[in-house]
Amino acid sequence: MPSLRLGLGTLVACLLLFLVGVVACTEVSPNLNKYYQGRTLVVNIVTIDRVPDLRYSTIQQPAPTLPPDAPCASQTPAPSADQPVIEPGKVQHWRLTPSGQKLELVLVRLKLENHTATSVIVNVDEDAAELRDFASTIYRPLNVTQRVQETTEPPGPQGRSLVFVQGSMELKKDCGVDGWMVFEAPKDTKFREFRWRASDSLSIDF
Repeated sequence: MPSLRLGLGTLVACLLLFLVGVVACTEVSPNLNKYYQGRTLVVNIVTIDRVPDLRYSTIQQPAPTLPPDAPCASQTPAPSADQPVIEPGKVQHWRLTPSGQKLELVLVRLKLENHTATSVIVNVDEDAAELRDFASTIYRPLNVTQRVQETTEPPGPQGRSLVFVQGSMELKKDCGVDGWMVFEAPKDTKFREFRWRASDSLSIDF
């Protein structure tokens, strides 16, 4: 696959770093890190990690200014009147936890690409994807923005880049995004399948 620049919009508003409480457990499957073609979109599940909680920091950055015809560019909507204005350079610390003691967070890193249509609008919400276990129980992605809580504790001195794949985005032809979706499920759940449902439909067996 050709190298792609990350689609702009809500995905590049800030730089994200995170550190979890313990070492993450990574899923291993021969079908991970392979590309699967839908009618329009291509999906690659790069890795699946399990963590007890998610801690990260955000550094607010000014929205980039690009001409409308720039490759892989999309328009970033202006903030609404009820959204607080955050000063560029401000660092905030966040923590996301499961909703129950018997649950864990499941982090799915995926690459979503468009090599077919001139432009595709993709709305990544709670119905955009599904994880299914061997009992056909369905797990849907969390809305991180609604669930995350601000904290005064920084995540730690080490971390890695983290971009959440969520919200509405425009993928121009030969452009894509590389980021994370967050699910929660009972600890040690064995997953059988991943299904993508936003602006396309395809399934990936593990």
